[in-house]
Amino acid sequence: MRRTGKVSMKWRKVLAGLASVVTAALVVQAVTAGPALADKDGSSTSLSLQSGTAFAGALDRDVMTVGVSAGNPSGDFVVGGGGKSLCSGSISGVATCTMTARALPPGTYTLVATYFGNEDTFPSSSGPVPLTVLLQPSTTSMQILDPFGSEVSGDPRLVFGQEQGYSFSAGVRGNVAGTPGGSMTITDTTASGTVTLCSGTLNSIGGLASCPLGASTLPVGTHQITATYFSDGVYVGSETSRTVTVVPVQSTTTTLTLSSPSVPFGSEQTEVLTARVTNAGGGTPTGTVTIRTGSTPICGFTLSGGTGHCSPSASLLRPGSYPLTATYNGDVTNTPSSDISKTLVVDKQPTTTVLTASADVIAFGSEDAELFTVEVVPAVSGTPTGNVTVKNGAVAVCTIILATGNGCFLRPTQLRVGSYQITATYNGDSTYAASTSLAQPVTVVEALIRKNADR
Repeated sequence: MRRTGKVSMKWRKVLAGLASVVTAALVVQAVTAGPALADKDGSSTSLSLQSGTAFAGALDRDVMTVGVSAGNPSGDFVVGGGGKSLCSGSISGVATCTMTARALPPGTYTLVATYFGNEDTFPSSSGPVPLTVLLQPSTTSMQILDPFGSEVSGDPRLVFGQEQGYSFSAGVRGNVAGTPGGSMTITDTTASGTVTLCSGTLNSIGGLASCPLGASTLPVGTHQITATYFSDGVYVGSETSRTVTVVPVQSTTTTLTLSSPSVPFGSEQTEVLTARVTNAGGGTPTGTVTIRTGSTPICGFTLSGGTGHCSPSASLLRPGSYPLTATYNGDVTNTPSSDISKTLVVDKQPTTTVLTASADVIAFGSEDAELFTVEVVPAVSGTPTGNVTVKNGAVAVCTIILATGNGCFLRPTQLRVGSYQITATYNGDSTYAASTSLAQPVTVVEALIRKNADR
């Protein structure tokens, strides 16, 4: 047999084993022979855990306590398990330490604390202590953002063809501690099946990039949008869902009603104009309604529950007839619509005319001493203009121009001897209605001088 000068692998292992044995023997011999080593104290090491069960990703919350019983219990220690050193430190009787948050993956482990001793104390190890590491629960959340970046609460209704600008974003957090890694998807489930809207790897804060919608990404119908987190081996997978309803644009019908078909001038604020807006799809329109006559706005309001009301301001409209148009201005779901079927009549404001005579008995020939004064009182407000005719029956006896005064005199001998019922009629103007006073009795008697002359 030829010798090659090379040592086979088998013999390498044999030689290495012999070296270990020789080294151990030399150590024993040194310990036995050394009188200083013979004076060392023995030690006892213990290990206790805050809990025998811990969550992956949050192992740094589980405090481990190491105790050493010895005459001089100082030195260094290490806690090992799962084939690795988990934590270490210096000790003087008792010490605590924690491992890193992700030191061990989920599983069952046996931990041992080893004390390395010192010049006075021999090393020792604790007994095995079991530790179970569990997957940490997680919670997935999802947001729906509108085109302005604001979060949409509840279950939103989107309009087909107008979905652009809306987006979904999702994130996940550990229920105990830490930030999960791994991947996530956002899916859309309908009666037709499930499709993936977007997917990706979580960022450093456990979030998935925004998942934007196109104008018609989601067809008309009900959609269950689900964000699903897949376990990364440390955190348990989780999911959350939101319901999104996509509707077609709805045509609307606006109906206007009046509390009264007519209203006196100056009292327009008592008129209540009510509009109700409905659509064919059964939803509730939102937005505003404007009521106009011609191009002039009268009043407007914001819908609540599909309806609303408003009133004109006082004296906004002069007396007359006004065709009204109630216009619903639409929203993202509902089209505008109008009602032009109603007319509001503004009547002239009623008045009351009061007549006063300076005397109820006058002498024939001295009628010019009789002063009739009038007051025209509006029912609501303002100052009537125009003229007042003072009459004896149907015959005018004098006229008052309100712009220049409120009284008039008779002419001498205008009335013959006798009794009369005098009234004052206000003839109205463009704003105020005509009215007639109550009759004022006036008696004309023969002059006393004439009676004396006849004797």
